[in-house]
Amino acid sequence: MADMTGKANADSLLKVLNRKLYKADDFIFREGDEPNYAYVIRSGSVGIYKNNPSGTQHLTTLVTNQIFGELALLGNSPRSASAKAMEATELLIVTPDQFKSKLKGLDFFSAYWVSYLMERIYDLSNRVES
Repeated sequence: MADMTGKANADSLLKVLNRKLYKADDFIFREGDEPNYAYVIRSGSVGIYKNNPSGTQHLTTLVTNQIFGELALLGNSPRSASAKAMEATELLIVTPDQFKSKLKGLDFFSAYWVSYLMERIYDLSNRVES
């Protein structure tokens, strides 16, 4: 598993990624929004919620160093769930262009593997939605 906790890794990310702060209960995005970014949680926690006929369902809570909104990097369909800060939260913002730029720096096998896994995540997410 990738370690994003080391000081060198964190410093490297901070040089290339924008940061955004959210207060507790601030929505980061809502289900149905157009996807534009993926996020890395630098501090705090984020709840992921899904609307259904019986109300809003809490799917999971993500914490420091976890990534969410990654399907936005594929630039496809609207957000399939909502994300809300559970407490004061700092996020690093990853744009599709930044992600693609990083992929270009990988060897062929690694770039293919990452692209393949992203497509599988997208495909499986669509199957769950159906």
